[in-house]
Amino acid sequence: MAPHGPGSAHDHRPTWRSLVPNAVTFLRAALVPLVLVLLAVGDELPDARWWAFGVFVGAALTDTFDGWVARRIQGVSAFGALADPLADKLLVVGTLASLALFAEVPWWVVAVIAGRELVVTLLRVVIVRRAGVVVPATVWGKVKTVAQIVAIAAIILPLVDGPLVQGLLVIALALTVGSGVDYLWRARALVGRATRDARMSTA
Repeated sequence: MAPHGPGSAHDHRPTWRSLVPNAVTFLRAALVPLVLVLLAVGDELPDARWWAFGVFVGAALTDTFDGWVARRIQGVSAFGALADPLADKLLVVGTLASLALFAEVPWWVVAVIAGRELVVTLLRVVIVRRAGVVVPATVWGKVKTVAQIVAIAAIILPLVDGPLVQGLLVIALALTVGSGVDYLWRARALVGRATRDARMSTA
């Protein structure tokens, strides 16, 4: 989940260096409809469920790939810091909603996870625009994303069922809520510090 973007803070023109990791980031979110289609035809095509599992896991693994590409050929930017986690959220929430359509996940689970991600994403954008501060991801946010992906993959996987899936889902929900509270706390502290620094610089 490494951020990526133009190689210079003063040059925001798209180049092949920015297009490569950004294209991979957008591909991660664009694969969600394919997962939905594969889940929908699962009764007619026995292997479709396995394909859905493979597509979802492959999409999740592109997060590591585009982060590696960004670090190797680009650098860090505010755009990458926003776009990369947004693609993760779209992948998770979109796939969960697809599973909920087929009554494999309760809709309230989708609402909790989607609500947390929406609040954090909007807050991140507001903070960048108003305070010029990017609240960095922490280990809890990364662990939360991994837990969500593992739980969703277990639900899709035909071989896994029962208490194990429920346990993974509970862990993912707990980390989702906990990491959201942690983000709000850190965002408040960073914005307060940035505001104090701005006041001191203009005094």
